[in-house]
Amino acid sequence: MSTILRRKRTSRLSLSAYRRHELLTGRIVYPVQGYDGYGDGRSTNVADYISDEMKADWLANRTMLLEFWQSGMSDAEAFPDDCLPWLCLGPKDRLPWAAQFLD
Repeated sequence: MSTILRRKRTSRLSLSAYRRHELLTGRIVYPVQGYDGYGDGRSTNVADYISDEMKADWLANRTMLLEFWQSGMSDAEAFPDDCLPWLCLGPKDRLPWAAQFLD
């Protein structure tokens, strides 16, 4: 008898919810534990953490993030497997933070 292995569906992007939120909004939210974004716990200004890694993440995921941003979908709809309710994206009436500062 064969065994069926079921794998958890992951986001279309290779970014964590924190990194996705930071690239889109320019805001850092430090939780009590489990943070895996760009910050180091000191500053909440994403611009303080612009690095080659952040630029590479934006370049690798730019098209998908911009498509999501323009789609009108909520992050819960687009990323149901790794959406964190305390990371609210807010209104999308401007370009994402990374499009303004990393392009």
